[in-house]
Amino acid sequence: MSNDNEELPQPLAPSMREIAERAGVGKATVSLALRDDPRLRPETRRRIQKLAAKMGYRTNVTVANLMAQLRVSRTPKYRGTLGLLNVSSDPRILTGLCTFREWVKGCEERAVQLGYSLDPFWLHEPGISATRLAQILKSRNIRGLVVVGLLDSTGLPDEFEVIWKRFACIVIGVRPAWPPLSFCSNDQYATAMYTVQRLWSYGYRRIGLVIRPEMDAIIERRFSAGFWAGQEGLEGCERIPAFPFHPTREVSFRAWYAQHRPDAIVCVHHEIKKLLEDMGVKVPEDVAIAHLDRNEELPDWSGMNQNNTLIGIAAIDMLVGQLHRNEVGLAAFPKASLVQSAWVDGPTVVRRTARTRPPTPPQKRAVRTSARQVRAKNAAAGTVSS
Repeated sequence: MSNDNEELPQPLAPSMREIAERAGVGKATVSLALRDDPRLRPETRRRIQKLAAKMGYRTNVTVANLMAQLRVSRTPKYRGTLGLLNVSSDPRILTGLCTFREWVKGCEERAVQLGYSLDPFWLHEPGISATRLAQILKSRNIRGLVVVGLLDSTGLPDEFEVIWKRFACIVIGVRPAWPPLSFCSNDQYATAMYTVQRLWSYGYRRIGLVIRPEMDAIIERRFSAGFWAGQEGLEGCERIPAFPFHPTREVSFRAWYAQHRPDAIVCVHHEIKKLLEDMGVKVPEDVAIAHLDRNEELPDWSGMNQNNTLIGIAAIDMLVGQLHRNEVGLAAFPKASLVQSAWVDGPTVVRRTARTRPPTPPQKRAVRTSARQVRAKNAAAGTVSS
């Protein structure tokens, strides 16, 4: 008599060879189809994937991970070409700014690791148009672009809409307001927040933010938001207003510093250090300064290393992933990949003790008077007058 509690044996999942025989294709074709590899036509992939599901095929996660590791460990074969599109009006910006150079370096390194070459393009090349650029990309069999250089606005040109709709695109640095494309950048909110918390842990209590409003606005004010959020819950942290930096506002900066006397300044402008020195302010004895994008060009600064090379690597990973999934054009729900920064100690910030902290300027304290005190005062005044 059979035991009703006994589990019935489960049917074995079909192998790739069995799926290939049923589909009338080779085993390699089935492997590509189940990985949704864009080298197969979309209709072929869908047909094989549907057949595999009907036959009860399930991916073996352990085997899939092992094969992925084996593919990575091999010398990468050439898989194709990706485009690096500079959308700035300055054709030299990708080599002129350290942050941009590090982004590009990460893109190039990761592309080579994955078997891709990276061709540069400038959106404002004389004689270029959306149609002409699309023809060039198609002739080179480029299906994916890393978009870099958004500085003055968060929108990409409308006249190149055909590019954004026909190709897989990942934007580096900022979230584009239009078109809806996925992007990869530093986590500016966390960068500013952790900077404030680090300075507080070093003994600083009057921390000021100096930032150009236009720069903060293009990243959706994530620097300033993280700065203010970082002060929440920190005992003894005194809030002082931020200063809207501009190179021509030296007199205003002097007045701001004299009025609020910060013991630490958070900024993204290297000019601040020279400005303080010209004012006779000693760094870090009188005031500490921390840079929110401390890179190899600022070795004499303390601050946050934004790991810009990793941002370039992450952008290529996102782009290649989209190509493997055959995701091109505008995204219904754009994705974001944020890379965390790392604090770097330097000569512009020192750990402070109670003895080394300069006295804070006296603050006017509002005098609160209770209702009982008012009545007593009025009663006393009435007694005297009578």
